[in-house]
Amino acid sequence: MRMMTLLALCCALCLSAAPVGRAAQQKPFHTEGVFSNITAGPEGDYGGMQVYLTDSDGQFYAVVTVAQGVLLPPVLVKVKADVEARRIEFELPGSDGPRKFKGTVTADGLTLEEDGERHVLKRKCYD
Repeated sequence: MRMMTLLALCCALCLSAAPVGRAAQQKPFHTEGVFSNITAGPEGDYGGMQVYLTDSDGQFYAVVTVAQGVLLPPVLVKVKADVEARRIEFELPGSDGPRKFKGTVTADGLTLEEDGERHVLKRKCYD
């Protein structure tokens, strides 16, 4: 009888630990974050883009910094976000009219498209 009780406890313990193991293997996903592909060229010129994506009471915003030789001033824009589909859209003001971006957020980064051009920004972790 004691052996059956120990066997049942062992099985119950193994079954209760199984979901924890699977959850630990998956990367957590958050729409919010910092995404960047800014790099410095051999002569010190910067290129790329950085997006800080956050939400405030259900409305998403992005602080976008574009690098074209130098880091341009950051711009705060409203973001249209579909959290379930992990899709975002925003516009940056430009001298030739607004620059329209559509993108997909993943656990690893943000992929943006602008006029058929694709930009891949890696998720950054700043402590």
